Amino acid sequence: MGFLDSLLKRRLVGLDIGISGIKAVEIGGSTKSPRLLAYNRVPLPWNAIGIDGEIRDRNVVVNALKKLFEGSQFSTKKVAVGAAGNSVITKKITVPKMTAEELGHQLYFEAEQYIPFNVTEVNLDFAILGTHPGTNSNTPSMDVLIVAAKKEYIESLSTLVEAAGLVPEVIDNQAFALGNSFEFNYGYLVNGAGGAGATSVIIDFGAGTTKISVVEGDKTTFSRELRQCGVACTAMLSERLGIPADQAERVKITEGNTPAIKSILAEYVSALVEEISRTLDFSISQSSERSIQGIYVCGGASRTEGLIAAMESRLPAPVQPLNPIQNIAGSGRRMNAQAIRELSYLGAVAIGLSLRTAGDSE
Repeated sequence: MGFLDSLLKRRLVGLDIGISGIKAVEIGGSTKSPRLLAYNRVPLPWNAIGIDGEIRDRNVVVNALKKLFEGSQFSTKKVAVGAAGNSVITKKITVPKMTAEELGHQLYFEAEQYIPFNVTEVNLDFAILGTHPGTNSNTPSMDVLIVAAKKEYIESLSTLVEAAGLVPEVIDNQAFALGNSFEFNYGYLVNGAGGAGATSVIIDFGAGTTKISVVEGDKTTFSRELRQCGVACTAMLSERLGIPADQAERVKITEGNTPAIKSILAEYVSALVEEISRTLDFSISQSSERSIQGIYVCGGASRTEGLIAAMESRLPAPVQPLNPIQNIAGSGRRMNAQAIRELSYLGAVAIGLSLRTAGDSE
């Protein structure tokens, strides 16, 4: 992706807007020594943003964005914003082999049969993944990842950010931001021997969704959002225990080891890991003959009691934390140890977005 080559020239702040809070990251420095210049996080009250990504309380979110940038710790108000939710979908398709220019002309026609939206109401983009496995010389075909985002959603996200005095230079799929973050920190896997990188899975356990991205070499080839998430787990505890959601959230975090809570969490975790397993089975069936070399996890809900142990026993590859800052040489003077620790498990999407540059197309 070559995102570090022009990082200083066209620096952006990565902006990850989630249902539990908003995170912003700025990275600078040189290609050899990228530095973490600034980071901030502002929590959001429940229901300010719906679990489907809908902005329910615009004023609250705008004020949170303004607070995020108070104090001038960021050097720019130009941002790369993450897009997710029901209004954004990705789909891997197979089409006859053609050039990128030819595909660009035919994209809306090709996508119409695969996406559940009216193609006149979406913005479409694509990435050519390579030759389709099993293709033959008589009818050569290739795999393509298409991304469709509702124009209404993109416009709403843009005006939201602008209302806070920020400039949305890039709006990117959060799944691709995870891929950027992974490539930035695990280039030795992405750029494998002979140019054939490994197949890796990144799972971001968030409050509103669980995001699964499959990365083959330097390309994100599959992504899916699961509705089993931190909020769903809290809702399950609230219902079973007959307590308010805010109390259930505290119980989940502080009392996950107690027998009554542990049994409920075990039921939730079992269903979640089973859905992850089915998703990976489907992804592998759609992919090449590669096997998964590793599964990398991040996000606040990755700390749910029993989750990692259940993944290790059920999934087909080693499970380990994704460290989105391991390739950063140092930090700016405004950074502190607590912020660095927080970024290590909450910052993957925001860091991936901060690696985008104004005007790029990857």
